[in-house]
Amino acid sequence: MSHLMQHPSDAPHPRGEAGLIAIDEHTSIGCLIHEVTAGGVEITVPDASVVPDVFMLTAMRLASTKVCRTLWRTDETIGARFQ
Repeated sequence: MSHLMQHPSDAPHPRGEAGLIAIDEHTSIGCLIHEVTAGGVEITVPDASVVPDVFMLTAMRLASTKVCRTLWRTDETIGARFQ
């Protein structure tokens, strides 16, 4: 099972690359992208509870804007798969 499918450990994450999550048509929040695989992403946000289960993610690291579905979340970290 890939790391993204599992709940995160207590190990600290290295600083990630900046990204932007579209919450709705008019609201976006910044995030840090820690891990990207062909199937998904692990990100950190100030408050994961405000991020919907399905969201749009953009970042320089990604070839295009990705539609993501949340697989798990903690207070500040989200593991999501690309749709």
